[in-house]
Amino acid sequence: MKALSEQDPFAPEVLACPHQYNQQLREQAPVYHCPRTGIYFVSNYDLVMDIAKNDGVFSSKFSNLMTSFNDREPTAEEKRQHDELNAIRRKGFPRIDTMLTQDLPEQRRYRSLCQKPFSVKSVAKLRPYLTELSNELIDEFIDDGECDWMKSFCVPIAVKMIAKILGVPFKDMDLFKEWSDANVNAFAAGQTHAQLMHSSQLVVDFQHYFAKKIEDRQRQPTDDVLSEIVNSTADGERPMNVPECLSVIAQLLVAGNETTTATFAEGMSLLINNPDQLEKVQKNRELIPNMVEEMLRLATPSAQMWRIVTQDTNVGGIDIPKGSTVMIKWISANRDEQFYPDGDRFDVERHNSKRHLAFGQGIHHCPGAPLARLELEVGWEVILDRMTNFSTETELEFHPSLLLHAPVGIHIKFDKT
Repeated sequence: MKALSEQDPFAPEVLACPHQYNQQLREQAPVYHCPRTGIYFVSNYDLVMDIAKNDGVFSSKFSNLMTSFNDREPTAEEKRQHDELNAIRRKGFPRIDTMLTQDLPEQRRYRSLCQKPFSVKSVAKLRPYLTELSNELIDEFIDDGECDWMKSFCVPIAVKMIAKILGVPFKDMDLFKEWSDANVNAFAAGQTHAQLMHSSQLVVDFQHYFAKKIEDRQRQPTDDVLSEIVNSTADGERPMNVPECLSVIAQLLVAGNETTTATFAEGMSLLINNPDQLEKVQKNRELIPNMVEEMLRLATPSAQMWRIVTQDTNVGGIDIPKGSTVMIKWISANRDEQFYPDGDRFDVERHNSKRHLAFGQGIHHCPGAPLARLELEVGWEVILDRMTNFSTETELEFHPSLLLHAPVGIHIKFDKT
């Protein structure tokens, strides 16, 4: 095994399969100052939790990091490419720091304006629809005894759900997936200039599509979550303007798609590779909620996140100066052997699975967590009612993303129950 200093933490192969590197971090340097990037990586559960709850010292205003870690003077070709990308982006709306890349007190305003539609009480009303949707999707392939699990179930259940939440027609579902992927591709490693140009154009298309929907609901409110987001106020604050709404909707689109899609995909892989755990759940359906938490723990679709240090501080005995960049590794913390004994093992009866950090922690805890949990619980209830004896001939692979841990796809075979 190479020394940490000899490894690139943002190499595509590390981003796609980070678990060995993360274990090395936890064992050798839970707070690691990477000489290649200058970033401080924090990898164990307790320290990640401490940082996530200390938003005063560890700021989330990291949006300027989403483009480059390199402070060198760009080449003439890089400047030209940068200008081409900006020319496309200027056709859209300005990027606004709202929930993910904002601190208190501003962050509280944005969160409060979109919190209510995603409360446990509000999303519980969606259970009948989710049951119906899960059955409809399975009806399409169950007689075949096999399917592309990602395309047949994982993607459409997530995209159709967020489309319903936002009150837009299903005929645009393919666009939703494209737009979500385009936003995700901003964090992918190894993107060519042509790919970045394409993704940037898709983001602009997304903005104009929803800008029209926003303006329609400002003029004539409707009974859907999008209308609530567009027209809601809190503590006398004004409603969000169009660029602010677009920022929030983009985050909801990505989170609503990626978290459930990734967890359904990796969850299936976990059941295939752990038939003893599948048998436990099939015999005792009351284990499904805890199984979902265990799947979320191991999948951790939002794998890691940046923070900016606002004052000189010390983490785990390591001094970190003001202005430094820290990366908290949710996906590593969720496998920390000190908190989760035998942390790589899938255990549907694990007593502390729900204490995972897959939805973040602190003021940035994912507001859509109740919806994601309901989608996963209802989805797996229907899946296990109708399907069993899952198998695959391929290993689950992942995109090399800086922030996300997103599966590429998996083909499965199964029996009807």
